[in-house]
Amino acid sequence: MLFRTHLAFGVLVFFLLNLILEIPNRTLFFVFVLFGALIVDIDMKKSRAGNHWYLRPFQFFTKHRGVIHSIFFGLMVSLLISWINYWAGFGFFVGYLSHLFLDILTKSGVAVFWPLSKKKFNLGIKSGGIIEEVIFVLLLLGDLWILFSKTLKIF
Repeated sequence: MLFRTHLAFGVLVFFLLNLILEIPNRTLFFVFVLFGALIVDIDMKKSRAGNHWYLRPFQFFTKHRGVIHSIFFGLMVSLLISWINYWAGFGFFVGYLSHLFLDILTKSGVAVFWPLSKKKFNLGIKSGGIIEEVIFVLLLLGDLWILFSKTLKIF
């Protein structure tokens, strides 16, 4: 999926969790949900997250949708962040899972259970195709609907 789709879904996930959880620092939680939703693609030099020269050595040792696109990797990073702040770590993990979920919808899929299994899960949607465009618009409409509803306390 494209950067903007991951961003729109990350925002929607934050809004929905914000409605059901008592989050003490919503701004911090929001930042880490988005960070988790967007950072997963650092393993790809053509992505917005990974298109920086200083990531090239890292990308030499990883492949796109490899180890970084696994629940195990996301959990390890989330636990490290949680040592500093529980809600930041939880937000990061939720955002990370949102990214993996969207990538499972694509043709390329993701081996989410690596290192236990290398089996990729996929549902066949073309990244950047018309179905993703529809998903993006629906996510954006959902974001806007929740944003402008009177029941939401955002920050």
